[in-house]
Amino acid sequence: MDRYIRFVLKRPVWVLVVFLIVTIMLASGMLKLQFDTSITAFLPTSDIAYKNYEQVKEIYGDCDTFVILDITDKNLWQYETFRRINDLIIDLEEFEDYKPAQEQQRIAQLDRLLADQAVTAEALLNHFIDDPAYKRLLARKLKLIGGDAGLLSSRTKRKLKSAVVTSNELKSVEMIDDIISPLTSKDITGEDDSLETIELIETDSAGNRLLPRTDTEFQIFIEKLRRNPVFEQGIYVADDKGNITDLGIVIRFKDGSNSDPIAREILEIVNSHDKLNIISQGQPLIYIWINNYMQQDLSRLIPLVMLVVVIIFFINFKSIRGVILPFVTLSMASLWILGLMGHLGAKITTVGTSIPVLMIAVGSSYAIHILNQYYADYNLITKEGKTDGLQHAMGHISMTVFLTGLTTFVAFMTLATHEISAISEWGLFSAIGIMFAVLISSSVIPAALILMPHKPGGARFSNRKGVNSPVIDRIIRLMSIGALYHYKKVLAVVLILLVVSFIGLFKIQVDTELLRNFKEDNYIRTSAKTISDKYGGRWGFNIIIDSGKPDGVKCTEYLNTVFDFRAWLEAEENKDLCIGRTDAFPDFLKTMNMAMNNDDTESFCNPACNMDIADYLEIYSDDDDNSDGRIDQFEPYVDTEFQACNVLARLGEDGDTLLGTLGMEHIFKKISEHLDQTLPPGYSYKITGHPSLMVQSAGYIVDGQIKSLMLTLLVIGIMILILLRDFKAGLLSLIPMSVAVIFNFGIMGWFGIYLDVATSTIATITIGIGVDDTIHFLNTFRYYRNLGEDMNTAIQHTLEVAGKAILFTSMALIFGFSVMGLSTFKPLILFGVLMIVTMVATTIGALLVLPCAIKLTNVSLVKKTA
Repeated sequence: MDRYIRFVLKRPVWVLVVFLIVTIMLASGMLKLQFDTSITAFLPTSDIAYKNYEQVKEIYGDCDTFVILDITDKNLWQYETFRRINDLIIDLEEFEDYKPAQEQQRIAQLDRLLADQAVTAEALLNHFIDDPAYKRLLARKLKLIGGDAGLLSSRTKRKLKSAVVTSNELKSVEMIDDIISPLTSKDITGEDDSLETIELIETDSAGNRLLPRTDTEFQIFIEKLRRNPVFEQGIYVADDKGNITDLGIVIRFKDGSNSDPIAREILEIVNSHDKLNIISQGQPLIYIWINNYMQQDLSRLIPLVMLVVVIIFFINFKSIRGVILPFVTLSMASLWILGLMGHLGAKITTVGTSIPVLMIAVGSSYAIHILNQYYADYNLITKEGKTDGLQHAMGHISMTVFLTGLTTFVAFMTLATHEISAISEWGLFSAIGIMFAVLISSSVIPAALILMPHKPGGARFSNRKGVNSPVIDRIIRLMSIGALYHYKKVLAVVLILLVVSFIGLFKIQVDTELLRNFKEDNYIRTSAKTISDKYGGRWGFNIIIDSGKPDGVKCTEYLNTVFDFRAWLEAEENKDLCIGRTDAFPDFLKTMNMAMNNDDTESFCNPACNMDIADYLEIYSDDDDNSDGRIDQFEPYVDTEFQACNVLARLGEDGDTLLGTLGMEHIFKKISEHLDQTLPPGYSYKITGHPSLMVQSAGYIVDGQIKSLMLTLLVIGIMILILLRDFKAGLLSLIPMSVAVIFNFGIMGWFGIYLDVATSTIATITIGIGVDDTIHFLNTFRYYRNLGEDMNTAIQHTLEVAGKAILFTSMALIFGFSVMGLSTFKPLILFGVLMIVTMVATTIGALLVLPCAIKLTNVSLVKKTA
């Protein structure tokens, strides 16, 4: 390390230029950063639950991934309201059925208009008056980019063209599989021993829907809706008196694993139809909202955290360079790692949002220790000359920083083998970010200091005592008294706190319920409750019941089995299942049976015999676009062999309480136990879907947390043993980190903070910060012991130098992370709280528990001479 510091001090300008160029190159990658909040990021592809889910998607499509739009209006049954609903559906249908020739013609016209230097937004939109869907799309895009009025600038034109091309590319993918609504749904009618499909809203020869206009036409339409019991809570909602109050639109996707682009487009479309009262909900939208909250709050709060931290730096250092240099190193480290992630195409998950915070927390520690050593050796640098003095001071502290960084790097790298990709990527990029922070701090700060003036007597701090702050001095004195004269009492108190924390540890609950991330009065929570109450659930899961033989679905025994099971799911005595609605293939057969019996509602039941089932399926025909032997309407509910049926269950809430992982686990366990007892011989079942995957991911979080903690502590203990060459020191180094981790988990347990994908990284960050503080303390303690100082004096001097730097960094970060309490996103609030707890715990562990343990065990760390 001495050679590298000598190189930096000899060529400081060259070093700073190189680091600036690298920063610019890597920072450009931030423009490529994408967020991934989907549940699939938290399950390994080798997991059996994930494989089952993918298999079910291949057969039935991604039918459990959907968006529900609820529309209500005091003038619901008027033509103008229906026209607006129809416009909304038409805008959505643009992304369901791609028409290449039409889109090419639209783009060509748009290009010609944008080539006009004097074109205005109004003229542009008026040109497409005969193409209202495209006109509305352009209006949406113009409003988003702020160019919806007046003359269009060149910049606005470029942004508009880019937005339109992006939407066009999205259309070509046809991610929307089906739009189920009162205006698009079909029903089955029977006459003269024939079954046929009819549209609830008829269309003209051009395919335009003929909307009802008169009261009589609306009444006829209402009767069509009421005719089929399947439609209630599906595409309409009725009050206690049977009056239809809401109309529903269900949007299903072909592949929900990457629903982010189309979900954003849907939200954009919904927001543009602001004259309709629309409540939107669905898992794809929740992922978008989480994504937006993460981006908005991080972009707003991280600068505030940095601002508070640098203010604290200035108050304590009372020096411009003491503020600018740490700020520059922290900024560069964050830009490097986030830019690298962008260039490599790595997506930021819910876990990954902590990486910028981690860079601030750990990176500031490296910068402060280096600056603290500079001010501690200020007079020595003056005496020896700036170059030689900086070589002496920076060489010593940079080696310590390198060792702490290397240990933290290894600690985080242990997570790179985690089975969950989101956590393994977090471990990998956090580890790389740590080494970036070490490299930048050890290079930029010495290079900048050698270029800055160094005036004799200009030190703001007294020799060997680092930061000169009355508050910090007072705390250090208390730490010294406790460690030197009351160490047994201190350790006894720590032991009591550990017992209390250990009890709290067993109170921790694991939860992956995404809605818990939002406050109760947040729109996302309130809309979820509304949709659940009105439509029987806000999201769904699949229960596949396999008859064990081809065409097994086409028999009364199977249909009755499914009927009994669905009735059990929605029974009053099973309200704890929170299932408000189920959809399955037998619904089509019930509708056929009713149609063949003069629409008698009492005939809305399973056909009486196998012959009737065969006849109904024989005489009924409709579109089969992919020619797989199933009518398109059947595809989400039955396989191609008619051997298994998919019961799509909508999952709601437990009153005003969120289900959470434990609630969902109870539901799946109860359903499994029931099916085990009631299914006929030869039948089998499979439960999958997003809620099931969330339960599965909770298990991986717990298992991964235990394995990573054990491995991390073991690796760190071995590394410190190798670095310090003292077995007792290796064991002692684990004490402050273990105490901090247990204390942190105890806080979570006692205060009801859930262990989830976001808080699961806190333990690793605690160890990362804790090992830095521990190595700084032990290395400085060994330094003074090797100078010949006795144990008490060495502990005292270590606390005055390394201790002050540790305490100073911790106090700055505690104030900085308190800013996270301003977030509207609960994970960031809790993350800020737990980071504050972490800073307190690791600081006490390194500055009080560790020296007390040294006193008790009498570890010397003096190098043995030959």
